[in-house]
Amino acid sequence: MSLVDTHCHIYMPALKSRLNDALSRAVDRGLSRLLIVGADEASSFEALSLAKEISSIKTFAAVGVHPHDAKELNGAIPEELISLGESEHVLAIGETGLDYYRNLSPASAQRDIFVKHIEWAKSVKKPLVCHIRDAYDEALSILKSEGAHEVGGVLHCFQGNKDHAMRAIDMGFYISFACTITYKKNEALREVSTVIPLDRILCETDSPYLSPENLRGKVNEPANVSYVYETIASLRGMPFDELAKVVMRNSISLLGW
Repeated sequence: MSLVDTHCHIYMPALKSRLNDALSRAVDRGLSRLLIVGADEASSFEALSLAKEISSIKTFAAVGVHPHDAKELNGAIPEELISLGESEHVLAIGETGLDYYRNLSPASAQRDIFVKHIEWAKSVKKPLVCHIRDAYDEALSILKSEGAHEVGGVLHCFQGNKDHAMRAIDMGFYISFACTITYKKNEALREVSTVIPLDRILCETDSPYLSPENLRGKVNEPANVSYVYETIASLRGMPFDELAKVVMRNSISLLGW
């Protein structure tokens, strides 16, 4: 079985302190590919460094600045960070987007930096990793108006509705489900996973955050992506191994790894 985790933050202290053990468990669970996603300049550099170092799993990086930190950039992405986008180990730009749930940066700053990430992605011809929370309509409008369809991307840890998903898919984007789909009370999201096209589904952990239902309260890790596959396969009434093959194809189509 060959599984992929298309979004994790294994540089975070909760995981980095036991990274070798976590990677070993991931290999045992069938994980073969991993995308480490930066959330700011420092973590983007660290994500790229780890992508180059890890040998047990084919590992790559995405680099960018999370909307929470948009206010720190003063309207411009640092040139040192932009230079990372040229690396062969960097397969995507982000995470970037809009987060109006926590509002840790002003909406105007989030919008400005989101647009600059889209421009950056288009300049290096790499897909976007989008973080969107309580801002789907506005974020999708920005993606459309800024021509994000030219590079496509993924809406990571998707929490929107079917309409949001289909609007993104129409622009060439993929929909990634995290371990939140294992939460039994998350009925609306579970329904979305059954009605969108199979060839647009990706799976992730967003580790060390958002542990699956059966491990709530514990540190999440890439091995737990198997629970996302298990849940979606069950909801769609299909074999686990068939879903694994589809998600692998989807991830290759998006990331080319």
